[in-house]
Amino acid sequence: MSEVSDSSEYRKRGPAKSDEEREERRLAADRRYRAKNAEKIREKQREWKAKNPDKVKAERERFRERHADRIREEKREQARAKSARERKARDDAERRRVKARERYAADPQAHLEYQRQRRAAQRAADPEGYREAKKQRNKRWADSHKEEQAVKRRQKHRENPEKKREAAARYYVENAEKVRERRRAYYQANREKQLETQAQWRAREKRRRDAGLPVRRLHRVDKEQRPLNIEAADAFFRRVRTADEIAALRVEPRPSAAAIARWRRDCDRARTAFAIAHDPDPVRPVLTTEERARQAAARARREADAVEAARMDAIARLINDRLRQAPRRLPDAPGPWHPSPTTPGGLSL
Repeated sequence: MSEVSDSSEYRKRGPAKSDEEREERRLAADRRYRAKNAEKIREKQREWKAKNPDKVKAERERFRERHADRIREEKREQARAKSARERKARDDAERRRVKARERYAADPQAHLEYQRQRRAAQRAADPEGYREAKKQRNKRWADSHKEEQAVKRRQKHRENPEKKREAAARYYVENAEKVRERRRAYYQANREKQLETQAQWRAREKRRRDAGLPVRRLHRVDKEQRPLNIEAADAFFRRVRTADEIAALRVEPRPSAAAIARWRRDCDRARTAFAIAHDPDPVRPVLTTEERARQAAARARREADAVEAARMDAIARLINDRLRQAPRRLPDAPGPWHPSPTTPGGLSL
């Protein structure tokens, strides 16, 4: 059908009179063919590109090399247009915000009533969509005000720390199994790190107990208070004492040995009472006390046995000296036969 139309148009226009006219007619026929077979041409191009990716890449690189200046200029124009669109969008948004603030300032109650009606209509039309949109709005607001809200929470906790502690205690009581499960999962995910931390804690506590130091009672301080504490500590430890202060320290009465022993005994009792009061197992302190009593009784028995053994050795030595016919050999000059304490027959002394 296209060939008939082309030939009829050729007969209508007649033969070409020059090369320019022939080229113009060829281009027109080519445009007409492409317009009528656009989808077919695109399909063939896609097939050829899929079969010849290397040729497509090479041709693309050659095109970029030949038209590098034009491509750069087009990219600049695209960047300028994008910046202009973004600038216009920001200006339009700011203009809408200004108008909204002006409308709200003109009649706040009417604006709030309009918002309530609009939310009610949206909730009635699509409850699920309304809840999801509200959730997303709240999340966007929280993400954009994260640091500001963190500062407010820290300030609120500093003003009333007991409220947060009570809320945490209530949560742990109401969700004890959930909290334990979460802790077990965290422990399994970080087992090596937790074991290392526990080993360090046990070593530190052992050093503290061996040195007779009290329980560590650390508390957090805010960023503003920390440098003040450091400055006060430096001033206390770096202060220079006067000669009068040094003389007063030298003449101060020193505690007696009995006072020091009484102080150590009180410290031991205080540590024992603290350990018993903070032990989660109410039976363990009693068992520990009974075990200590048993150990003390066994130690007393061993000491009594040692005293009795020494007394019997002294009696045996006296009998041996009374019945001996030859002088006693010295320990460093043994004879041909030197019985051991375990040798049957003969005395061990």
